[in-house]
Amino acid sequence: MKFIKAASGAVIAGIIIAGMTLTASADEVSKEVISDGAIAVTNAEKNDDGGYLKYKHNLIANKFASISPAGRIKQNYSTICGTFGSYLSHDSRFDGMNRTYLIDVSQWQGKIDWKKVKADGINDVIIRLGYRGYGSAGTLMMDNSFYENINGAKAAGLKVGIYFYTQAISYAEARAEADFCANALKGYTLDLPVYYDIESVDYDYGRLDHAGLTKAQKTKLCKEFCNRIESYGYESGVYANLYWLNNMINGPELGNDYKTWVAAYMSQLNYAGIYDMWQYSSNADISGIKGSVDINVMYDVNYAPTTKVNLNIENGVLTWNEAAGADGYTVYGSDNGTDTYEVANVTGTSFEIDGQTAGKYCVAAYNYFSGKNHYGKTSNMVDSFRQAPEGVDAKRNGINKVMVSWDAVPEAAGYEVYTVTDGKLMRISKTADTGFEIIGKNLQKKKVAVRAYNKNGLCGEFSEQVDLPGNAPAGVPTAELRANRLVWTAVPEADGYIITRNLNGKVSELAVNDTSYFVDDSQTADFYVQAYIELEGEKFYTERSNICSFKGVNYPPKGSIELDSDADGLTWNKIDDALGYVVYELTNDGREVEIGRVDRCHFSTDDTEATVFLVKGYNVKNDQEFYTEASNRVIISLPEVTEAALVSKTNDYAVISWNDIEDCDEYMVYLDKGEGYELYSTVRGNMAMIGDLKDADFASVRVKGYIGDKNVVSYGLFSNQLYIIGDEKSRPTKEVLDFDDILG
Repeated sequence: MKFIKAASGAVIAGIIIAGMTLTASADEVSKEVISDGAIAVTNAEKNDDGGYLKYKHNLIANKFASISPAGRIKQNYSTICGTFGSYLSHDSRFDGMNRTYLIDVSQWQGKIDWKKVKADGINDVIIRLGYRGYGSAGTLMMDNSFYENINGAKAAGLKVGIYFYTQAISYAEARAEADFCANALKGYTLDLPVYYDIESVDYDYGRLDHAGLTKAQKTKLCKEFCNRIESYGYESGVYANLYWLNNMINGPELGNDYKTWVAAYMSQLNYAGIYDMWQYSSNADISGIKGSVDINVMYDVNYAPTTKVNLNIENGVLTWNEAAGADGYTVYGSDNGTDTYEVANVTGTSFEIDGQTAGKYCVAAYNYFSGKNHYGKTSNMVDSFRQAPEGVDAKRNGINKVMVSWDAVPEAAGYEVYTVTDGKLMRISKTADTGFEIIGKNLQKKKVAVRAYNKNGLCGEFSEQVDLPGNAPAGVPTAELRANRLVWTAVPEADGYIITRNLNGKVSELAVNDTSYFVDDSQTADFYVQAYIELEGEKFYTERSNICSFKGVNYPPKGSIELDSDADGLTWNKIDDALGYVVYELTNDGREVEIGRVDRCHFSTDDTEATVFLVKGYNVKNDQEFYTEASNRVIISLPEVTEAALVSKTNDYAVISWNDIEDCDEYMVYLDKGEGYELYSTVRGNMAMIGDLKDADFASVRVKGYIGDKNVVSYGLFSNQLYIIGDEKSRPTKEVLDFDDILG
């Protein structure tokens, strides 16, 4: 292995150079050494690159070492130094820690065969990203080989960090250098920190040397860079030699917040500040790299708090002991006792879990250092038992009986079952099962809720409250007459329906299974409907529907249809005599083509391309159909009124406005005071006054425009819903969102 050369080269070169006097200039000596033919140098950019001068310095030192008498015993390095790095004396603070030997490179190492580097035992590398020129301009420059090096190193499987050579002389310049690095690193992930290389220029006097900055100011340069690069999500660090750390910047102060990389070419490093990497030689001989390269040892320092954290829970509050030196604590939740997720970050030693849903919790203390949270060992896990039972279901199980069931809760020892009456909870049972039968009268007036408890008696959250069914079906049918057809809404769980007829005081009942019935059109009578369930041979009925009075039918249906449009098609007023409605499309040659039949006052269509629509109501007698006159003709073509707004409001009235539609003739304003939308007024312009609001508890409006004449009307779509009084929660009845029967 060539590791042996790196260790000994630094020792021997240091001994030889210490005993010599260099009379020639640095450039002259470097030219002489470089032209010797032992090392080839490419024609790289050298102007203002302090790294190049440092590279020349190392070439000179290494060359003198190789031509000295001591240098001629290189073949015996193994007897001098033993294995790689064995001659180093490590500070006792690193006893027992793992050590990693790694290199740092720049364009001055030339083209690198990274597979050979990896094969030679190097698994980590710090790559120069760029530099600021040391001349007065201080230009920011990329290292010519950065992308080639980082791509090659990553492809070979090495862990990568980067460094930037600074010549910043202001805090703004230091931050700009960090921004420069972050921009160049887009698309790359790093395993090691971004280091700030701050030092004097070898064989020259750079802009940083000229700036006259104080020690505190140069220290702040490092902080500005590190803090800025951490804001991009990277770990940060400072690289400097021993003299700079002790005299030019406040190394110990920086070491409290950022990783420190010390350059000191000696066999033992005596530095009192915090550090975790030591560049101890520039004379490593690594396969895949021509010439020598810097070699470092990195110590696996644990920056996390070491205090054991013990977690407790009481009355929904997590508490734990303080970890010495911790910057904060992360609270984790778990639903299965194994996998965890972050719940909160806190600086204190307690956390209320109210509103949280995790079943278990644990805590880890951390120190924030060098742009990363370093976590200590996770605390014990405590059982919050917060989970509420899910899937609660209540099914009728006989007369005055309801079976309640729910999904099992992990680690539950049992469950408490509660009934809820007028918002008040009352526990009625405890059970180890996931089901319980409730027996009692008038159960439909109550709700049920369940909560689990564990072996320690700790109760979880309540389940959702579920309505209990009574003996009769829930809900009441709503009935209406369509010509001589009585129709009503279906009631869930109903076994059937009872139609009650009052014919001149004579009451009769008829049981049916459908949701419609044709009445005798020769007799006037009143009707209502009830749904029922049959339990154990006994029928249980809902409340009565509304009463529908049949007074005969006109053939054809009497009345005229006013056709309108809504958000998804056509709508019109109800015709009492109509059994249903036929929707037509008008062709270019004037023919009416039937496109659909419906029994409600709405027809869905997305055709807004100038198609002309019309509608007719119809009924049937003796298998013959009778029709109303055709409705007005409508085209759905105008755009939606995009925004309606409240301009002003008093106790009696409100003024509203809306966006204009180009070429629109008039606008239709619809008002809902809690019983559905009705046409309030038609106006020209884009403002309207809404009156009669003094005693209203709720009021909202919508607007749409139209263009047309007595033959064809082109309607736009409705605007947003504008609340004038109240909001959706205060609406007395459900909004007619589809605008069925909007004019009836």
